[in-house]
Amino acid sequence: MKNKISLLVLSGVLALASCAEKKAMGEEGVTTDSITTVGTNDTTEIDNTDVATEPVMRTVTGSVVSINQGKDGYTAEIKDAQGMVYFATISIPNLDDAKQYRAVKVGDNITVTGEEWEMEGKKQIKATELK
Repeated sequence: MKNKISLLVLSGVLALASCAEKKAMGEEGVTTDSITTVGTNDTTEIDNTDVATEPVMRTVTGSVVSINQGKDGYTAEIKDAQGMVYFATISIPNLDDAKQYRAVKVGDNITVTGEEWEMEGKKQIKATELK
């Protein structure tokens, strides 16, 4: 019984010693403890900071050209008098006054006010006011 315990302890010690040895050696048997530093002479400074711009608020009045129903509202494609096309996202959570929410139909004239941004070359408005 003593021999079995001694053999088990010896096996454990050898296993731990071989694991520690493999960690200190690279794949080809070369130690990987050394650190190599590479100096660069590039002194160009790069500004990677993002500056938040103030949202552009826009009021658009026009005729509804199409409607795309969404999960909690809809997106109305609006064409104004100058022929500019806007996509207004209209939903209860985005409106300042939830009582302003209503369904619109193609051909209705509406006025929306909200934050404007551009996506894929199309002007988008997150409506905060609907008239």
